[in-house]
Amino acid sequence: MRVVSGSSSPLRRATTHVLGPRPPAPASLWAAHRRRALSAAFCVAAPLAFFLLLDRADLGAAAALGGFTAVYGHALPYRRRAVVSAGVGIALTVAVAVGGLAGPHPFLLALVLGLLGAAATAATAIWQIGPPGPLMAVLVGGSASALGASPGQLGQHAAATAATAVLSWLVVMAAWTWDPAGPERRAVAAADQAVTGAEHGNLDGGRPDAVARAVRIAHVAVAGGSRRRPSLRPRLDDVETRFLRALPAVDPSPAPPAPTPIGPPRLHAPLWVPTAARIGLGAWAAGTLAAALGLHSPYWASTAAVAVLLGTDARHTRARALHRVTGTLLGTVVTAVLFWLDPPVGVTVLLIALMLVGVELLVASQYVLAVSLITPVSLSLVHLGAGSPPGADLITIRLGETLVGIAVGLVAGLLLFPRTGSRRLPSAIAATVQRARAAAAASPGGPADAALRDALVAQYDVATAARAELFAAQGADAQLHRSRQVADLGWALLGARAREEDALSAWVAARIASDLGQPA
Repeated sequence: MRVVSGSSSPLRRATTHVLGPRPPAPASLWAAHRRRALSAAFCVAAPLAFFLLLDRADLGAAAALGGFTAVYGHALPYRRRAVVSAGVGIALTVAVAVGGLAGPHPFLLALVLGLLGAAATAATAIWQIGPPGPLMAVLVGGSASALGASPGQLGQHAAATAATAVLSWLVVMAAWTWDPAGPERRAVAAADQAVTGAEHGNLDGGRPDAVARAVRIAHVAVAGGSRRRPSLRPRLDDVETRFLRALPAVDPSPAPPAPTPIGPPRLHAPLWVPTAARIGLGAWAAGTLAAALGLHSPYWASTAAVAVLLGTDARHTRARALHRVTGTLLGTVVTAVLFWLDPPVGVTVLLIALMLVGVELLVASQYVLAVSLITPVSLSLVHLGAGSPPGADLITIRLGETLVGIAVGLVAGLLLFPRTGSRRLPSAIAATVQRARAAAAASPGGPADAALRDALVAQYDVATAARAELFAAQGADAQLHRSRQVADLGWALLGARAREEDALSAWVAARIASDLGQPA
């Protein structure tokens, strides 16, 4: 058995690279994402079916695009969700309007989709909207351009999109009536589960940052949650106390490594700024190249580029490109089968709903399979709403446009702003050093400790981006080593104080003063 396992491991590794990790069990997927999946399927398929019954397939497709509002915000507390969902609905309605206006002009459409991608990236980061990020703005705007609306029809399409966005808002807010504290309760439960793992020694690589992030997400959820139920604050405080007590102690080495000189913190644009620029430029370039090549629908190339660029680093972009290629090829096969079978319209609508359920169940854990399902959904909507080319021609056209988008997205991901993380890592470390020294000099349990926790999590985010770069800035390895040293000392101080180990706390504070040195 050992020989068989060893011989098959290269194949398993290759399969993981091409198809991504194995998805969780269906039961766990259904338990975690069923509400989002069913909401998306209903909000897209029901308006589509309604307008098809009225013999207005174009309005049905436009209305279905507004139904994608329902895929956003399901993890947010209802007070925030109400605002975010309304904002997404407005954004998708605008995308339908500007996409329809720019549709007859391919080069203008490429520019519009680039602007939509950049703006949506910034908005999803600033307001912490969450997945699927800017992808839907580009997909919706591009799909609207393919509907071939006349000036008179354009207003009808935008109105249909807006009406479905309102329906989607009502659907995603419906559970508030019987479970107003559900999202924050689930966030606290997720933090509790992560802390329980840490207490059993299951910290990822010995690093507490992922657990700290889960605790911080729970804090944000509880702070913005419903006021109709008793506060979850006492339980969350208990979870955070357990987390701090579970932090490992720092190794009391008598000869710590020599500190790397670090200057004062420098002001940098947030990490999402280069990401927004990369996605906007990539979407524009892909659409422009597709238009220059005379391809039928440049928007599909822009959408493929955005899907590739959704990662914030070069390695993620490379992996996402491979998964996008694989998923699109599988989706093309599925679409070919559907077009060959040529099912009745009612069956097609039902299949769209079922495929959307699959997309929402799988997108967080198995991107390849999700793409293989969203591809026939998108092609079927356009095919129903716009009298598109015959099935085989449409598939061939989309495949060529997808390859153009993937190629441009991969180039943009590798070459545009390739050192964002490593260039700002010294400043992130310097900020954490200042917080650590301030906390070491302050009384336990005060604002200085909270500021140190936030700085440690922020430093980890920057260090993660730096580790994923293919072309890191000079000295990045030394800075990454330094970031781990600073993190070890910072977490050790917080843990010792939470456990009320006064002697160890004093020793770590002295170690911070000696190892981290005076800020320059």
